Amino acid sequence: MNDRSFHVEPPGLESLVQCPLCEAEHLRPSLEVEDHTVSHERFQLVDCASCGFRSTSPRPAAQALGRYYESDDYISHSNSSRSLGDRLYKLARRWALNRKHALVAQHRPHGRVLDVGCGTGEFLGHLKRKGYLVTGVEPALKAREQAIAHHAIPVVPSLDLVPGLEQFHVVTLWHVLEHLPDLRGTLKRLYALSADQALLLIAVPDRDSWDAAYYGPDWAAYDVPRHLSHFRRSDMLRLVSSHGFELVAMRRMWLDAPYIAMLSERYRGHGPVMALLRGVLLGAWSNLKSAFTERPTSSSLYLFRKSAR
Repeated sequence: MNDRSFHVEPPGLESLVQCPLCEAEHLRPSLEVEDHTVSHERFQLVDCASCGFRSTSPRPAAQALGRYYESDDYISHSNSSRSLGDRLYKLARRWALNRKHALVAQHRPHGRVLDVGCGTGEFLGHLKRKGYLVTGVEPALKAREQAIAHHAIPVVPSLDLVPGLEQFHVVTLWHVLEHLPDLRGTLKRLYALSADQALLLIAVPDRDSWDAAYYGPDWAAYDVPRHLSHFRRSDMLRLVSSHGFELVAMRRMWLDAPYIAMLSERYRGHGPVMALLRGVLLGAWSNLKSAFTERPTSSSLYLFRKSAR
């Protein structure tokens, strides 16, 4: 991304001046969203007038972003089981580990795996036990230390620190791409680190889902300011295919909608029990809408393969 992409404004915020996807310069306000997890500050979402891509802007500058992850409620960076939400998340995560492994093994039964944004390392630890050679990238110090201590896996704080000679057969970003400020730079680096015909798996929230429209600014998957980009299918295909990867398949992610709906209900003021009940019902309705229409689920999973250039 070039130097004209951001306009820095105090205190610790920067505004986009170009669309991260198409680099057009006309960005118009769309929604104002509250950070319900850490700061309770409000952040603006902007849409590109040219391609429609949605971004968070203004956003915290890189050196200020870390404090918005400093919360025990940010459970992808902890192993807390204090709340009902924590326990549901971890139950779903245990089920998802087997599903993720089955998906990877279907395409690559062995080899080197790079997980970007590996959190506390549960996925890589699971793959390591299945015989894969694994490496993780995790910028959060506490989560990185847990991954190394609990799973004895190599984890570095930045994608730039992954050795350039490594050639990975599988690269995964499970709900990570939306957090990254430099989309194009990240995809270029992943291409360089990928072996021929490597599999690239990317899971992201989908703002074209029924629950995104229903909850509007209260949709928990906006998760500002940690989520910097807010994707649709067309955005993902345009971005990733322009960096040397070809689409293999798209998958619906059925478990995300109830969980996201439950959080969204909490944001709307419901207590834990009512939020759970309403979240399950409305999440199921969102999934039904997806099952019988072309609408995506709350999150989408994309399988790409590195194409020869």
